[in-house]
Amino acid sequence: MEERSKKNTGNPSWREKINFNTKVAVFLILFSILFYVLIPYQIAKPKLFMGRALMGMKPTLFPRLTMIGLLGLSVWYFIHSFNLEERNLFKDLDRKGLTRIGVTFVILVAYALLLEPLGFVLSSALTVGALTLYLGNRNIFILFLVIIVIPLAIFFIFTRALHVSLPEGLLF
Repeated sequence: MEERSKKNTGNPSWREKINFNTKVAVFLILFSILFYVLIPYQIAKPKLFMGRALMGMKPTLFPRLTMIGLLGLSVWYFIHSFNLEERNLFKDLDRKGLTRIGVTFVILVAYALLLEPLGFVLSSALTVGALTLYLGNRNIFILFLVIIVIPLAIFFIFTRALHVSLPEGLLF
């Protein structure tokens, strides 16, 4: 053991450079590749009318672009992770921090489950409103902006300008 430490007093080997950031980067690279491949199987094909699609773009376009972007950023993160000297701050989280992560995760899972029955606008408004209130914002103007204006703006931009179908529900 002592011989090994004497030999490695210069530049550390690649195994010694692997840290938490490197492991996260590898996970994100694998995640983006896996989901890029799985996306077509998870998204319904658009309806055809007289042999033509009713939408201008394929429904898989934005999810696949997102995975390509995630892959590019993950490769960049992986390359730079060997030089990062940061420690894993998740190990230092207290009970309050872990509770916030857990509640945020539960709210986002509820969002995914409510998206189809309630539609994009209502489920987004409920999710963002719940997260905003839970994380401490009490400004009425910001709350109104986040709950009503932003989901409606996103809905109309995607459905009208980009011709992307979003789940419609009770309101839209």
